[in-house]
Amino acid sequence: MDSSLSTSNEEEHKRPQTRSNNIDDEQRVIDKSRDDDQRTAWNKLHVLIGYLVYKVNAVNIGTVKKELLQHNMIRGKHMFCRFIISAQHFSTTDTHVYATLVAVLNPVLPEIGKLVLEKCVMVFQGNIFGNEILYSLPSVMFIGHLINHGVADEKLAIDILTNLLEQQDIFSIKIAIVLLEICGKKISEAHKDNLNEVFDNMLNFFNNKQLNAEEKNDLKQILKLQENGFKFQQLDLVPANECQITHFQTLESVVDTASDKISYHYDPEFEFHEQMYKNFILKSQGYDSEEENGLESITDFNNQYDGEKELIKVMKHINDIEKDTHMLSLRKVCLRKLISLTYLMTDYTEFVQQIVKYCQIAMDLFNMIIDCCCEHSTYKNHFGNLTKEFTETDERFADMVEIAFIYCYVTSDKFDSHRTQIVSSYFVHLLQLGLIPSKLLSLLGEKVYANTDDYSTIIFQKHSE
Repeated sequence: MDSSLSTSNEEEHKRPQTRSNNIDDEQRVIDKSRDDDQRTAWNKLHVLIGYLVYKVNAVNIGTVKKELLQHNMIRGKHMFCRFIISAQHFSTTDTHVYATLVAVLNPVLPEIGKLVLEKCVMVFQGNIFGNEILYSLPSVMFIGHLINHGVADEKLAIDILTNLLEQQDIFSIKIAIVLLEICGKKISEAHKDNLNEVFDNMLNFFNNKQLNAEEKNDLKQILKLQENGFKFQQLDLVPANECQITHFQTLESVVDTASDKISYHYDPEFEFHEQMYKNFILKSQGYDSEEENGLESITDFNNQYDGEKELIKVMKHINDIEKDTHMLSLRKVCLRKLISLTYLMTDYTEFVQQIVKYCQIAMDLFNMIIDCCCEHSTYKNHFGNLTKEFTETDERFADMVEIAFIYCYVTSDKFDSHRTQIVSSYFVHLLQLGLIPSKLLSLLGEKVYANTDDYSTIIFQKHSE
């Protein structure tokens, strides 16, 4: 009897503990699921930002701005900064486009304008103090256009000009001339005395040396600028914004304390922060915060240009990234097996048609091809050629090649060494086949960020070979 009671009491004591363990297990499953969902959202956000920065041009700036604002740019501001500065360094002729995009985002999210400006200043400082003055030209051009838009103060230009002239070499003078050509008008309106001093120092530099033909030409440019004044350059993409927010950064006030590494962090209040951002953007766009469909109406204007229609179409593809991470359908297993088997076939044209027919999500195809690539010890050109067949068969896959490239870059920190080698070889092969434009490499930041990751470094190495 006593033994029975003792056993019964022990069971009673055990039950709450068992229930507690079950609750803890359930909570861990929920937290893991939320973490997976947030990581997926993080990856999609960065793919979308990279693609929009890559696609922005003089015609679609309005579309790109509104597409970006639909997504949490506060969460993605560091990746935006990395992408846009990398793209500008790759294509300095489009500097006015990239600066205009920053300028139209800045009144809504001034932290983005400030971050881009500070990074440009850091790049300039790094090149000046590292005796690589020629490499500072892109960042100086970017800063000049940001000054024109009122995102940066004219005093920063005076600081830069002073630093350049202290170098006492012809390359510094050339960069100073470029800056004056871009934003000399704004500087002359705000700091005429300082500008006259800059001109005097530049002329003294030439007066104190024997000039060759190139230096004589530079001197003529300086005299022409001084005599004829300045004109605003390339500000016709958008009208001047009376509500622009100016950042009063100087060379002394910007200190490089942040790491270039951008990594995912779990947010326990993710949904709350996303809703806060959505309400903020709705309010800034003139919508009531109660309107659930307000953000969707932002893109109603996209019927104006074919290029904008194409952009919106690809945005919808991005939403399919990692759509089916929690279950692996039998169809996907079979398709992956079929893709793997094509490596052993001499003629796989018939199977390409079948795979295209049954592959409903374009991004899935690239994930399956990459997985099949990684089954081999070395990269096989077959898979690049197979990808070309798919892109020529169905435009969905042609649209997604660039997205797949950006997605693999964004998620490459999770690759092991074997996958890094194989995936980088795959995309270099696609570059060689003309499926990916070389401009897309600009997003990897090789020209701006000294500590680029292994994946990016390998791609540049293989591409240069």
